[in-house]
Amino acid sequence: MSWPANHDDAGAGRHVFLVEMDAGPDALLRVLGPFALLGARVTGLDLTDRDSRLDLRIEARGLATTLADHLGRKLRALPSVRAVGQGWIS
Repeated sequence: MSWPANHDDAGAGRHVFLVEMDAGPDALLRVLGPFALLGARVTGLDLTDRDSRLDLRIEARGLATTLADHLGRKLRALPSVRAVGQGWIS
């Protein structure tokens, strides 16, 4: 018998990603692309336009914890991304 916490899907709740990125004409599309590729269902977006940067809060469902961590690494590797914070909401 295995406990639910031992399964990879145990964290498949709502994950939140806070992304700080350089402002640009395609910045939003570049950041949202990995979510589509990994099959995450984006359920919330909040974009704040600062002078030379954008602050984006993304809420997504349908991601196992390991997949959310992988997505965080993919976001950090994007050239226009300055910083990424991530967590989950139960």
